[in-house]
Amino acid sequence: MMLITFLQALYNRSSALPIDEEEYRSLQKDIKLFAIAPQIYAVLKMQGRLQDIPAFFEQWLKETHTRVLYHNLYMKHKEEEILKALEQWQIHAIPLKGINFADRYFGHIGARVTGDIDIYIPLNRLEEAIECVKEQGYVYEITKDHHARLHLNDLTVELHWTLDKEYWSDLNSHAFWQSSENLREYQYIKQLSTPSTFYFICLHSARHQMDSIRYLLDIVQMLDRCGDEIDYEALFQQADQDKTLRRVLTVLSIVYEQFPHLQQTKPLPYPYIDSRWNYESIKNAKMGLRDWNFYRYKLHFKHLIFDSWKYTLKSIKKSY
Repeated sequence: MMLITFLQALYNRSSALPIDEEEYRSLQKDIKLFAIAPQIYAVLKMQGRLQDIPAFFEQWLKETHTRVLYHNLYMKHKEEEILKALEQWQIHAIPLKGINFADRYFGHIGARVTGDIDIYIPLNRLEEAIECVKEQGYVYEITKDHHARLHLNDLTVELHWTLDKEYWSDLNSHAFWQSSENLREYQYIKQLSTPSTFYFICLHSARHQMDSIRYLLDIVQMLDRCGDEIDYEALFQQADQDKTLRRVLTVLSIVYEQFPHLQQTKPLPYPYIDSRWNYESIKNAKMGLRDWNFYRYKLHFKHLIFDSWKYTLKSIKKSY
């Protein structure tokens, strides 16, 4: 069974999961390739469907989930250290993706592996934020594009002052701060609202050119978990103002093509944009095999994803 077929059955409750053990042994290879076992385990558990899969497959998913959990607990500890320091410095900050995203939308901090710590900072406080993080023992590396990067051994911290590279759109950062919500007991530490998180995840997925199944999972999981909170009319109006609409629609077109049941649960009120994305090309590229269709899809994300000729022409000099 192809991984996409399994994921379609996972999110479309009217579809039955496979029962053949050999199909699950084949699925393991693709799930390992894209490192999405923790997400799948979390979704199956949340849906109460663990009993519908073979015992060996459940055990494997659970063991992988547990390993990610231990790693993420360490990441959560390091992130909290930084957030508490920023709170003491009275610097507004928003943690992006990572632990908070996994817990909030997949229901468990071990549901999605976190590789580094990304934090959103107001541009006028960036230099102070860098000094604050340095006081926690991190070494400053570089400031470029849309973030400053610091590290502590193998742990990387990125301080973002915008959620998109400045030369790809007219993104209004103020809107994200304005709609942010308090994070737990903090006064200065916020979290993105669910609509803003969805918008950001779409932009983040586009920046990575949708080159992994985990980007599709992030989006379909948000639509499955809190689709009622996401107003497409407001999102597309904001994206149009920000000159990111074609990017958002490209990402959503890919997701809706792979999960057609979404048109019934959360209709997409725009024609799909054909980016030439397909599962086999993405899978083959992960294994180092690139076909003609892969380069067609990459061309779309490098040069054909912009709302303005200004940004398209810039992409010729420096691709997206």
